[in-house]
Amino acid sequence: MSYIRQGQLFTFESFWNEEDDNSRLVMVLSALQPYLAPLVAKLGRERMGRRNHYPAQVLMNAFVAGYVYQIPVKNELIRELRRNGSLRRLVGIDSMSRVPNAWQFSRFMGKLAEDENLALLDDGFHRCVEDLRRLLPGLGRNLGIDGTAVRSWSSGTRDEKTGAASDPDAAWGKREKRKISGNGKVEKVVKKWFGYILTLIVDTDHELPICYDVSPANENECPKLPEVFGELNEKHPHLPIQAVIADAGYDSAANCAYILRELDALPIIKMRLDEGPDAECKTSLCRCTELGVPICDEGSKMRYAGRDGKYLKWRCPAVMEGRDCLCKIDNCSTSAYGRTLKVSIEEDPRRFPGLSRDSHKWRRLYRKRSANERVNARLKGYLLLDDQRVRGKAKVTIQILMSLFVMLASAISMAKLDKLEDVRRIVALAA
Repeated sequence: MSYIRQGQLFTFESFWNEEDDNSRLVMVLSALQPYLAPLVAKLGRERMGRRNHYPAQVLMNAFVAGYVYQIPVKNELIRELRRNGSLRRLVGIDSMSRVPNAWQFSRFMGKLAEDENLALLDDGFHRCVEDLRRLLPGLGRNLGIDGTAVRSWSSGTRDEKTGAASDPDAAWGKREKRKISGNGKVEKVVKKWFGYILTLIVDTDHELPICYDVSPANENECPKLPEVFGELNEKHPHLPIQAVIADAGYDSAANCAYILRELDALPIIKMRLDEGPDAECKTSLCRCTELGVPICDEGSKMRYAGRDGKYLKWRCPAVMEGRDCLCKIDNCSTSAYGRTLKVSIEEDPRRFPGLSRDSHKWRRLYRKRSANERVNARLKGYLLLDDQRVRGKAKVTIQILMSLFVMLASAISMAKLDKLEDVRRIVALAA
């Protein structure tokens, strides 16, 4: 067995590109077995006393193989099972005549969509995350949250007679983005889709999903933050959360206060500005910019001097820069330390979120938000998130869960290859 060093803890693309399909499937199935076993055992018990030509374990293995082989359509998976003898043996099918039909996969999906079975899948997902927490030091320290569009297998048009859509759980979603065109002008781009929105909490250091929420596409993302983090905190109370990172879609005083008070973490959430980062704010507790940087009496921005308990502290810019103070106000400090200002975090957690928004640390933490984008891109590019062929929230949730399962199983496989000191390695079977 040979090893190739990579520059980060777990490179999903390398795992996906350098392993042959069969070895990758073996690794994923072996890693997933303990998390799917309770559900498979329950489905097996329900078949006792009846014909069982297609056991639940075989159907589950074939179901997972569709994600590993990137086959979104079950008829294509059936053709591959009939063509590929090694794949049949890996999933537990002993002959071509035992390959399931399309309706059997459809019925299996219907069974998985039942509330009790869906709850078992969700429980398996969180047990998988808990095992990863033990395998990967620091998992959960810096968390990013973001939503991504998931299209339904439906056009969204409604029946003329009944007025119902073919996917009654889905809804129309819309997002507006701005981009710079070739001539330098800023253009507004509107993206619409019919389906759902997947809200993911991602560990930004290891780039792994650790909590999820599926909702209709017309629901507002902003109120989702305390709801999803509340579930995460309940199921994984030992995560060492230090920072929660999000884009401006989650910007609100309520979200910042929740992160500070309930999670005891830093809310690194981009602020929606009215005028600009250096414009003076007219509604703040003190004279400051929109980003919450106080302005001293000489008109200069004060220098951030760290956090002091429940306060953020700033110092005189002249003293910090080693120059004479230009302030002509009598009450300005004449000490060598210079004037200081402390602002309460509790009184305005949005503008003063436990850390200066203008600091190097804030910018460094916010750059980690791109991990969410990379995880979403992997789910869509490798794990069929953009190829939903089902309708209804329950079935879409199953498809999403299986995508997440395969990603986490890949991480567990890599983490267990040679214990923690070798977890950065991507394994390729020797020729």
